[in-house]
Amino acid sequence: MAVQLGHHLRWNLPDVLQPGTPLPEIPSLCEPNSYDKEGFFDFPTRRGWYIDFAESSGPQRINRDEVPSAADKGAFLQSWLFFGMMYEVLRLLNVEVDLEDFVVRDGDGTRRCITTYPLRRYFADCTQRERAGSRIPGDSPLTDISKILRRVDSTIRRYSDTLSSGTWRLSEALSLDTVLSILVLGESLLNLAKLAMPLPGNDQSMLHGVGFFWARNPLEQRMRGAGWCISTTKMLHTLLDTTGLYYASRLRLPTHSGQQSHSNCTMQQCFANHVDESTYQTQHFEGCRGCEHISIDVEKVAKVIGQGKTPIVSINLLGADNDRPDIELEVTTSAPYVAISHVWAQGLGNAQANSLPRCQLARIKRMVCGIRPMGPMDNTSELGVWMDTLCIPVAPHLKPLRKLSIARLEETYRNADQVLVVDKDLMSASGFASRIEKATRLLCSAWMRRLWTYQEAVVSNLHPNCEKLQIQFSEGPVTFHSLCADPISLCHSETAIRSLLLALPLTGSVSFMFSTLSRALRYRTTSRQSDEAICLTAVLGHDVSKVVATDNAEERMAIFYSFIDTVPAEIIFRIAPRLQMDGYRWAPLSFLQQTTQIAAAKGLDAPRDSHGVYVTFPALRFLSISPPKNLSNHFVLGEDPGNPTIYLSSAGAKMGRTDEEWRRVVREWEEFDRVVLGSGEIALILNPSPTSQHALVSVLRKGPDETRYCRFLCLAETSSVHATSLDICGRVAIERIDAGATWCVG
Repeated sequence: MAVQLGHHLRWNLPDVLQPGTPLPEIPSLCEPNSYDKEGFFDFPTRRGWYIDFAESSGPQRINRDEVPSAADKGAFLQSWLFFGMMYEVLRLLNVEVDLEDFVVRDGDGTRRCITTYPLRRYFADCTQRERAGSRIPGDSPLTDISKILRRVDSTIRRYSDTLSSGTWRLSEALSLDTVLSILVLGESLLNLAKLAMPLPGNDQSMLHGVGFFWARNPLEQRMRGAGWCISTTKMLHTLLDTTGLYYASRLRLPTHSGQQSHSNCTMQQCFANHVDESTYQTQHFEGCRGCEHISIDVEKVAKVIGQGKTPIVSINLLGADNDRPDIELEVTTSAPYVAISHVWAQGLGNAQANSLPRCQLARIKRMVCGIRPMGPMDNTSELGVWMDTLCIPVAPHLKPLRKLSIARLEETYRNADQVLVVDKDLMSASGFASRIEKATRLLCSAWMRRLWTYQEAVVSNLHPNCEKLQIQFSEGPVTFHSLCADPISLCHSETAIRSLLLALPLTGSVSFMFSTLSRALRYRTTSRQSDEAICLTAVLGHDVSKVVATDNAEERMAIFYSFIDTVPAEIIFRIAPRLQMDGYRWAPLSFLQQTTQIAAAKGLDAPRDSHGVYVTFPALRFLSISPPKNLSNHFVLGEDPGNPTIYLSSAGAKMGRTDEEWRRVVREWEEFDRVVLGSGEIALILNPSPTSQHALVSVLRKGPDETRYCRFLCLAETSSVHATSLDICGRVAIERIDAGATWCVG
């Protein structure tokens, strides 16, 4: 039965408690029962349509005398891809569906729009049937479901993500919201199929690779118009599926005083939360008209740190006036405490003194009082507070103690009774929102984009079930565990939850944890590059004091790598700026803001020592090199230099849009050729993926065990030789060295 339009429109997704935009009305372009239920793949033919992906004209009528309008195409596509997909997948899951349930009509039945809210009931019916053992006979329906979902995906992708200006586009017949409704439905059905069809050994290999992926964020323009940071839209496109993106795009962005502009942000980096300590100003609580700063007893804090202990602050409210209470800060060492994890750019830091405004201290006190201690406490006791602003000395004469405090940060957060995340955006959001809304807001928060907070979160995550990590929302704290531990929803996908889980765990081999760091830090930033090695070292549980002993960012990263005995072998092929220190030229200069993550392929771990990383990939050894006609012409390679088969080029840019960009590209080509010609004995270590970049190295010596010790030079690419290259390229005679030979890349 159709739903009356006067009823509240709802989808199968949880309602957004704090929406930035109203739920759109998706027009029903066709009668729901225009899908004839006679089979999905032949439906276009039965209705007089055909689609040839090799052609660029989009859906066409089989009778060429008929010229379909945009409305005709839209009605056909919605009938097939929305109603047809829904009916056939649910049928395969043994659920009988009335398509009329998904149409909303007004009083006279003329206005039509779509609702997916009834899916909640149908999905529940599906799982109940599975529990009761009522399954359709024969082979698993997952294979057929996979084929249907793949066809929907390929159809939409063919006419959405195209660079050809002459190709018919889906937007000519369907609005963006209508297309998104199809994709969200497809992801919901895929999610249901995975959860409702348990197989022996949980073998769902027929669903692997099924998904609805866009080459770009389809909602980027809409989100940026609403004030989203461009780097956040890029991050979300990488981390979320279409359901997650659509849900995120509907969230109302919080506004607060001191909020930074995203006008200077790039696709890779958000600068809004960077801090310049020379101009930094501590902020007052919203609504405060001004109050005095209250300082900690710095000398007592210094004494406690010097004794090897953690300074803990008791915030004592004096007087009955809770709006403007007198506050006394007391330094202790033995009380259980809450460690505050916050974003400096949001105003809770202080670069000049160990103090905070009275209004902020009163707010912190109220938040901490809302936390239930993990362990037993005396009834008269209260949780203390550890916060960097108060407990890490900033006075110049106390710099040694400041470094000591930073070196002990991992221990400080590990020993805390609780860790409380204080983020302005999250504190303006409701803790009563759905789990997916809270998780999405956390994923998009400034707290999730900063380097230091990663260390604080990972250490907290070491506590069983992550219950130690608390997220402060407007009504009070919510445990990170509660966002991730509940059963996965049957009604919709929840990639925001999965992305949160993948952002924190550090388990398995050192090499695997190395890869996890690469993934987790891709979208995080820091105001001081030299801080990165401190956080990485602490996260892996090594001695931070050795890192803080120097202030040089590159030296600090080399010390961090010195703690690691094994790394993913693939790291030598990664596109990233690298350290320029012998023994570490293979090593990425940073994990932050990288375009790709380091893979941890099973069986390809590489040992490391002070000489470099030991790998056993195949290689090409250069026997002789003749120069190209001009620098930048590059080289052709072959075992017979008179009959080369491989073209060798730099792995940098291939073109420029402006004259200056072109000049920079040519300079890079020229520099590559100089490196090849002037680096002595050369070898090219080959990537197992032949279409990816290879590592060009200079062979320094050969050890008694036949290990070749090399200096990493740069990345290079190979391709087939073109006849036009033969007269201008340098020629290189090569010797092929099979996998198994050991190369120490330093």
